[in-house]
Amino acid sequence: MAALRLFLASLILVSPLVASAAPRTFQELANTIVVILDNATSVLIVLGIVVYFYGVSTNIMKSGESDREKLRNYLVWGIIVLFVMVSIWGIIGLLQSTLFGDSAAATGGSSQQAPADQFGSPHFIQ
Repeated sequence: MAALRLFLASLILVSPLVASAAPRTFQELANTIVVILDNATSVLIVLGIVVYFYGVSTNIMKSGESDREKLRNYLVWGIIVLFVMVSIWGIIGLLQSTLFGDSAAATGGSSQQAPADQFGSPHFIQ
């Protein structure tokens, strides 16, 4: 019974935070989705690079004459997969410019700029 009271009290205290975190416009929703995709892409690229270099280092150490073709295929496909993962950023940028246009067109030609981001993740003008 005490656990139920504690749960209900915490639910009542946290509910305004959850309600204020919800996007109010389509641009806020799209911006949230783009930021989530951008962060997930960053994490996947870092994990892909770590796995790639781990696999290269372990395969080079145990490579013999019979494993040369397997190692070469591993290196080539690893580079291709990393290229595809990095190209997701270009696809997200293309979708952003297609759906919402350039930043100058979105603000009606005004000089308002989006906040600078050191990683270059896309942000929509409010």
